[in-house]
Amino acid sequence: MPILSIDDFSLHYVEAGSGPPLLIVHGLGGSWQDWEAQIAHLSQRYRVIAPDLRGFGASTRGWRLGGIARLAADLRALLQALQIEQFVLIGHSMGGAVSLQLALEEGPRVQRLVIANSVPSFRPETLRHYAEFVYRWLAMGLLGPARLARISAARTYPRPEQAALRAQSIARGARNRRFSYLSALAALGRWSVQSRLHELELPVLLLGSEHDYFTREETLRFAQALPQAQLHIVPEAHHSLPSEYPQLVNDYLDRFLAGAEQREAAQA
Repeated sequence: MPILSIDDFSLHYVEAGSGPPLLIVHGLGGSWQDWEAQIAHLSQRYRVIAPDLRGFGASTRGWRLGGIARLAADLRALLQALQIEQFVLIGHSMGGAVSLQLALEEGPRVQRLVIANSVPSFRPETLRHYAEFVYRWLAMGLLGPARLARISAARTYPRPEQAALRAQSIARGARNRRFSYLSALAALGRWSVQSRLHELELPVLLLGSEHDYFTREETLRFAQALPQAQLHIVPEAHHSLPSEYPQLVNDYLDRFLAGAEQREAAQA
């Protein structure tokens, strides 16, 4: 699996398939493996690039502070190294924040944007927001990655038939590095592009979950602030929608991306 030296760190990424480029970005505490079901499916028609963000998975952390703009800059360097000019961008949770930041900076280079289980501002505003940040900070800071992974897996995959998903999530989450996780969490708490959503004039697919960390109202406001948004909120789903309901997410992606293919055919 390729590793690219970027500035102060080594970025690991997975590449699969051929066709139009598609960049897919994982969330806080995750890695490219969170997208395994989507990579296997999308790589049948697309050139899928799935990086491990700085400090996560097999990527090193480097010495720079990892703000959301920095993570977006890392991905821009990856795209430049791979000589990719235009691409589809997909992000989950923190990866959604990074994807929104990158889409705003890259403009027409991003052809379509998919955001799953994310919002345009992670700055705490309500008691619920503060409670979520404090819980994560204390759990990782005091109990460590293995304990946080067990707690998070129980919240994300609560049903008895999801035992295999829980075990997989615990094993992967336990490999997180405490400082990398806390640095990224702090960066999220300072980040917002809420006031710039009107600039995103490209087609956007928003995927939400009934039992997410974000309320239905927050997700609806997100969709309403975008010029061209499609929104689907999945009943009974939790925060890790791409792994909890992989086939459903793949179906949504197929329909959304088919619109881009039809547009290109009409313009040919």
